Amino acid sequence: MKTQKGDIQLVAWASKDLYQLIQTAAESTGCSVSQFFVDAAVSKARAVTEQATQITLSMNCAEQMLTAIDNPPPVSDSLQKAAVRHREKNYYESSSAGNHKE
Repeated sequence: MKTQKGDIQLVAWASKDLYQLIQTAAESTGCSVSQFFVDAAVSKARAVTEQATQITLSMNCAEQMLTAIDNPPPVSDSLQKAAVRHREKNYYESSSAGNHKE
């Protein structure tokens, strides 16, 4: 695996037995221990990221959600009052330079 500018070296400590297991697996796939390690880490990272960012719904829950989007309940008085209070506090005035009160 050829390194490129901006690449970062990862270091991991492992027991001798674990290293031998990884080395055997790497050899059986025809790649270096480093490449095997990176491939395994990428695979795990993708799986974890997908699981953490994916929402799974039953058909019943999905239908209820779509119905609520198509027919939202009326806004309560307390929510309207909270929105007015929020607007009055000028939260957006101090945000990034391009955003200012009109």
